[in-house]
Amino acid sequence: MALRKVFLAGTILAAMVGGYAQAQQSAVSNQRTVQDQSEGQGTQIFVSSAGVRQIQQALTQKGYSTGNVDGRWNGQTAAAARSFQQAQNMEPTGTLTIPLVYGLGLDQDIILGNTGGQGGGQSGDQGTKQADNQRVVVERADSRGTPLHVSPAGVRQIQQALNQQGWNTGQVDGRWGPATVQAARSYQQVHGLEPTGRLEVGLIAALGLTDPIFSAGHGTGAQAAAVARPQPTQAAGAGGDKQVDNQRIALERADSPGEPLWLNSDGVRQIQQVLNQRGYAAGHLDGNWNSDTALAATHFQQAQGLEPTGTLTTNLLASIGMPRWQRGEFLAGMTTNANAAGNPNPQTTGTVSSARGAGSSAQGAATGGGSAGAGSPAGQGSGDGQAAAGTR
Repeated sequence: MALRKVFLAGTILAAMVGGYAQAQQSAVSNQRTVQDQSEGQGTQIFVSSAGVRQIQQALTQKGYSTGNVDGRWNGQTAAAARSFQQAQNMEPTGTLTIPLVYGLGLDQDIILGNTGGQGGGQSGDQGTKQADNQRVVVERADSRGTPLHVSPAGVRQIQQALNQQGWNTGQVDGRWGPATVQAARSYQQVHGLEPTGRLEVGLIAALGLTDPIFSAGHGTGAQAAAVARPQPTQAAGAGGDKQVDNQRIALERADSPGEPLWLNSDGVRQIQQVLNQRGYAAGHLDGNWNSDTALAATHFQQAQGLEPTGTLTTNLLASIGMPRWQRGEFLAGMTTNANAAGNPNPQTTGTVSSARGAGSSAQGAATGGGSAGAGSPAGQGSGDGQAAAGTR
């Protein structure tokens, strides 16, 4: 009888200890999930070196020499881009801007990530095929690609939209300064987006500016001078002088590089999840483009015949199932071929957390796209967005 009591007491104690351990593990897991969702930094969006080679070729063919067609955005490429932008009445940023891509007629290849023309042997004037192949191998080994920029005119449109909705960005000057950062962050908080204050795809979509920013007409041709042009009163105070305004705009166009485009951590978590599902170990779904994610992306790019940059390139977005990423449509088709053959790293290590879907939903709704929550992979519902209160 005594032994039976001891046994029962031991069983109860073990259950209590087990339950406590399970509760502790659950608490740690929940804490990690919260951290995953709140600490993600997202990542910049890049154009691969293959895309840069296409731009260099197009510029050279139009008479703007970039030197070697080597996939690097060097000083000579920047100078050629600036000269082309000036001739086309674009803002001469010298950076890889969205209007530059459209002005060269490369939007299908660069923005949408089509890979049909991005093979290694595009530069036939660079010597023998063997030398060309060797050059491409070197490029692919050490190039991260080039960040995709929104032009100053696009930044002004975003600033105007924020101002019109009550979020003060200060001067509408085409620069992503502290006042614009704070206005963007406040807007993101109230609209269920991650409050990073950065110029992100989701912010553009939520403001309803996807078509103006990602369009052939934006910042090109005769429209460039009038696109989101500040009013004199915004440039020089009350009753601002038109000559001062014109001087300021000329200065903006001469020295502003535009602003790099970002994908927020919700989007990065979705990419991490699909990489894990396909057998590429991207690590925890934390929204950070960390070393595990970069290595998984590199392996995926190699298997897909893309340049293994390890960065988030536009052709990686298309290949992973996000061909309409610029419209904020991230989830569609992401689970297709989840167990594709030939994965060099068949180990899934990520833990699925419930990524906030309100940002994606807001992005899709703002652009007329489908609900980002539809067809979501397991563990990634539309969510409630956890919209934080903000002040105007």
